[in-house]
Amino acid sequence: MDEPARGGLPEPSFYALLGMDQARDRLRGLVPRSPLSHLVGYRLTQIGSGTATMTMPASPWFKMVDGITLGAPLVVEEAPAIAVLTGAPSATRVITTALSLSHFRPPTLDSSSFIARARLVNTGSTFTVAEVLVEDALGRSVMHATGSFVLRPLDPVPPPSKDLAPVAEPSYPTPDPYLRPPPAGDFPWRGLTPLQGARRVIAGESPPAPFWQLLGARMVDVAEGSVTFALNANPWLCSRGDELAPSVLTAMLHDALGGAAWTLATATQNVGIASQSLTFLRSVPLDRREILIRSRLVHQGGELLVSTVEAVDPAGNQVAFGSQTSRLVEIRKRPTSDESIRVVTTVMFTDIVGSTNRAEELGDDRWRELLAEHDAVVRRQLELFKGREVKTTGDGVLATFDSPGRAVQCARGIREGLVRLGLHIRVGLHTGECEVSGADVAGIAVHIASRIQGLAGPGEILVSGTVRDLVTGSGLRFADRGRHPLKGIEGDWPVFAVEA
Repeated sequence: MDEPARGGLPEPSFYALLGMDQARDRLRGLVPRSPLSHLVGYRLTQIGSGTATMTMPASPWFKMVDGITLGAPLVVEEAPAIAVLTGAPSATRVITTALSLSHFRPPTLDSSSFIARARLVNTGSTFTVAEVLVEDALGRSVMHATGSFVLRPLDPVPPPSKDLAPVAEPSYPTPDPYLRPPPAGDFPWRGLTPLQGARRVIAGESPPAPFWQLLGARMVDVAEGSVTFALNANPWLCSRGDELAPSVLTAMLHDALGGAAWTLATATQNVGIASQSLTFLRSVPLDRREILIRSRLVHQGGELLVSTVEAVDPAGNQVAFGSQTSRLVEIRKRPTSDESIRVVTTVMFTDIVGSTNRAEELGDDRWRELLAEHDAVVRRQLELFKGREVKTTGDGVLATFDSPGRAVQCARGIREGLVRLGLHIRVGLHTGECEVSGADVAGIAVHIASRIQGLAGPGEILVSGTVRDLVTGSGLRFADRGRHPLKGIEGDWPVFAVEA
């Protein structure tokens, strides 16, 4: 990114706190969000003694070929490091030394978001070990990692900590980068082999992947069995300290390892990863110089491909290295409409009250900015309550949930978050059987939720009698709004309002 980095890092006295207090203050918003958080959208959403949870949207900026994204590796390092931090003494730095990753399925844009749940496994005199499971918004396991960390006393010792006040979120003239539309242009390897597409990128004949542009990376060399990237160590790429975030390095090492194997693929093949192992040797200052990330195949026999990778700083020092075992697999076709499945799910529709008038009052630029802030609030709550964004509706969203109770809590969280932006919404919820085809949902349950949302007043969350009955005993309270005909649906339907 060419523009100045957003967010910032805490004052030095912050690091004098116990690790648990540091994690809590980050969660409570008592320190600035890091530049990397602004860049890619990940957030800390839960901490406990030896546990941490982070969420991140599956932004279109992370998209690669066939809808696969490169975003998940960013949280696979960050979350376990925070889990380790919760058990660290004061004035101690958590250093990531190694990661061992297992990949369960390719993360895609259909995943909607990623949730990384990490926990401390063991604290020893030499290394501290933590593990993390990354799931998507549908509850599917995406990857698992075990990390080794070193706790090192800070030198010099930071000054005594001070009482912290909440940090106001700065107002920026544009949405954060991950919320903006990605660059236009199709992927260069569509209809080509990956090697052919990559060569077109290097020649300047096709645009690079949006993910590389977002991080400040570029592909500088490619051949059969090898690939080299250059990564600009720019100020956007810091998270827990004033240095290149290990999570960014994790993502780029992952990409390079897969890229070396991918150069052997046909236009209809992808890389299926069995395992990855990464080791981090030294920190990288954010001095805007480029580090080189080189990967090459070292074994090709039978079905297995083995590739290695190294990252080297401008002085020629090795920063990190790793290896990967993988195989080439045929890309599976996405389900067609006649391959849809039927599931019972809770459907939520939201709608901004008076959106047309607000858009006229604010003007196009400010309205687009406000909509981006609206989307960020909605997606954060969907991540917290394991909802899946199906699609946006211009000034609202259609989402689904496995649990009606979580759907109601999510709707309340969205309503409260948007009030702070000066926006009021109507929400409708219904639980029933839907047809799921790829990322889309259809069926009578979707229409019922939409019709119920249309009955809601400003700031009101209305649910069907089905939802009310299913959450009995949950502590949620409802007010009877009577029975109503729903356009295009037979009979009168009982409707209830969620009480605050």
